[in-house]
Amino acid sequence: MNNVADKFGSYVIHEELGAGGLATVHLADSPAIKSKVALKRLYPHIANVTELVASFIDEARLARYLRHPNIARVYEFGRIRGSYFIAFEFVPGPTVQQLQRQCAEHVGAIPIPVVLEIACQLCEALDHAHNLRDETGQPLGIVHRDVSPSNLIVSNTGLVKLIDFGLAKTKQSSVQSQAGVIKGKLSYVAPEYLRGKLDARCDLWAVGVVLHELLTGRRLFDAPDDFITLERVRLMAIPPPSRINPDVPSELDAIVLTALDRDPAHRWQTAAEMRTALVTLAKTRSLTKPQFVAWTEWAFSQKQRLREDSGLSALHEIIDSGQIEEIRELPASSEAMVERRRESVAMMPPVGAAMLHRRAGNKSLWMVLVAIVVAGIIAAARYGTF
Repeated sequence: MNNVADKFGSYVIHEELGAGGLATVHLADSPAIKSKVALKRLYPHIANVTELVASFIDEARLARYLRHPNIARVYEFGRIRGSYFIAFEFVPGPTVQQLQRQCAEHVGAIPIPVVLEIACQLCEALDHAHNLRDETGQPLGIVHRDVSPSNLIVSNTGLVKLIDFGLAKTKQSSVQSQAGVIKGKLSYVAPEYLRGKLDARCDLWAVGVVLHELLTGRRLFDAPDDFITLERVRLMAIPPPSRINPDVPSELDAIVLTALDRDPAHRWQTAAEMRTALVTLAKTRSLTKPQFVAWTEWAFSQKQRLREDSGLSALHEIIDSGQIEEIRELPASSEAMVERRRESVAMMPPVGAAMLHRRAGNKSLWMVLVAIVVAGIIAAARYGTF
């Protein structure tokens, strides 16, 4: 189904974006929807498996409640010629997993302001999902269960989008998980979930794992086999990120280790609480959306291995370039948010790279221009033209 002429109901099918054991996702167009969509379709043979179809329908029903700038929205759900489908918002931009790999190969450490921006926006998304209620005012009790770098997209507008609520658990789910069956990626699964206990704090554990990995550039619990991975989740002593990355401040160590407390009663209790701690730390180093986008584009423009601090140097140069707004004291989440799914990373225009090619001499030029303007204002005031 890679031909532009392929049709699925009113949808024109384009290239495949991904495929799993239950469904495929294609880029698609529809006359009824102005923007491109990510069309997720169950495989035909799955249509006869009642439990899997019910789970797919649960995902679609849940999506009607999820209306937040940091969550990829759902436009339509239905069944055509016996095939169940969900039409999602297509978000141009790389996943955080792709960003991690690109930085590991070509950039070095991800700057702390970038990590904080990703984490704050992720907490915004989870705060919305965890607090949703149905039409009668009853809490939906949503737990995503699959918060991980592959389910976070950095859009080309600077919004971080949480995707794939396919494993999400709610109080109203029509399909109940079998005892002992763990849903989600084992490296990001909370230890209490391994004992059958699940609530929103399990998602906050996963945020802690993602944060730790972004700050250190290393997988936290990953192991050669599932058994060892689960043993590490249960028992491994968790080092503070600063032990691997000395640039991490002690305050950020404390935020991450609180999220990774194995006793959920001692963990962050809500996504809002964790976000507040992150925003407080980020106030003097929060990024504007254009700065965030420019740095991400710069990172993907790199093809050679650079020195370890090149990412931070690039971010400083982007901020100092004068072409992008300076860092604001307000947290990024307080700005007005806009809309955005994934394009090939190779197609990302190297805006950030262009910023970095500006010579240091430009600063001197700007100083001269400022001096001329100031002199003009003084002269105008002296001769009464103002």
